[in-house]
Amino acid sequence: MAALLERSFIEICGFERETLHRFKEITVDLGLSSLPGGTRYPDCAGGFHYEENGKLLSITSNRFIHWSASGDSVQLVEQSLDTNLLNNAVRLQFVHCSVLPGGVHIQETLNNVVVLIATNRSVHRLLLPHPSCMYRSELVVELQMQSVFTDVGKLNLQDPAHGAILPMPAGQTAAPCAATAWLSRQGQAHYALTSRTGGILVNTLPPSDTLGGLSVVELKRSTVMQKLAGWMPTAIRGEQLPGDLALCLAVRELEDDSFLFALCQDHKLRMWSLREQSCLMEADMLDYMPACKGGWRATGLCLAVYLAAPQSGQFTVLQLVATDNNRYSLDHISSLFSTQETLVDFALTSTDIWAVWMDDSNATIVKYINYEHNTAGQWNQVFVQPPPEEEVHIGVDQDPRETYLDVLFSPLRFTASAIVKALQIYRRGTERIIDLPGRH
Repeated sequence: MAALLERSFIEICGFERETLHRFKEITVDLGLSSLPGGTRYPDCAGGFHYEENGKLLSITSNRFIHWSASGDSVQLVEQSLDTNLLNNAVRLQFVHCSVLPGGVHIQETLNNVVVLIATNRSVHRLLLPHPSCMYRSELVVELQMQSVFTDVGKLNLQDPAHGAILPMPAGQTAAPCAATAWLSRQGQAHYALTSRTGGILVNTLPPSDTLGGLSVVELKRSTVMQKLAGWMPTAIRGEQLPGDLALCLAVRELEDDSFLFALCQDHKLRMWSLREQSCLMEADMLDYMPACKGGWRATGLCLAVYLAAPQSGQFTVLQLVATDNNRYSLDHISSLFSTQETLVDFALTSTDIWAVWMDDSNATIVKYINYEHNTAGQWNQVFVQPPPEEEVHIGVDQDPRETYLDVLFSPLRFTASAIVKALQIYRRGTERIIDLPGRH
């Protein structure tokens, strides 16, 4: 991306790639039977960039993975702005399962790119080779390379090392409604699922090089109920209050612990410690509405919460502060009112909130705002490059041949190699070598 007038950004095409992806289809069948009825989950999408994506000429320079999930399928595409990646698209279908919102997470280790996926009935872990292990050279100048998804079809995703079927507790029929996943520093794959009856189930797979099965920990609000729940029947202790229902989850690792943040239906933000298996903090998000004046400079772990109202919405940015007795509180950094469009998704950086919106005409809008030093509350728009038109329009005073040549050689239409091949076929029988210098 390139800066535009120091206030906005515009999307540019740094390398010409094929716009039509050829997906490798992979079916994952764990032998589950179909459920009657079933819950329809909303579609979701996200992305991942490598740690050294900003390092010039490195193997992961300007390289990223984006994914989308719908129903029982997840699509993953790896792309690069510097080179053309081969075999870079895969579609995974999980038979008789539905991918949960927030249930896809991608993380890199020294040797692997790890894809974690949580469905309503199973969890999965894909271990892919890291680009630095595929190409040992520190400086990469090739025009095309193999993607990390090249050999994904060779993985036996039905093998226990790559996933597990979720256990269904006795008497529990409610399906999960949201999830998040992460890879711990010890190599464990964690999947946190929130149920419509309340509570959070953290399912854990051991490190990929360690034998063992799936372990489950249930997080509850009440310490007393946590002690009693081991022997008291579900029918006696009853379900948790509807307000405790976690609508979305996020996780961050601090030192040797994993902190789960849950935004619940009662507008409470709760933070759980996986190590302590207890709720360490609870805050009412309505205390930060309407927008408070002033702010704090973010120096530690920050999180953003979006609350929607009928006529408007508000982002609240908070900083986690440690107190005595292993407890935590929140410092208010800023509150920002949103625009009138419908929020699709957002991400928090060290200085800005980046958000994807949908307007009344279902057009996608990308905007960002600085949450520390933006007293005017002004959102800055990202000007997204539109896709090429399907039809070629020729004016009355234009030469059709020149118009079609301009379209053929314009960015995003065809790759340089495809045009060279077409011209060589057209000039078949000649020995002339065709070169297209400077076509960018």
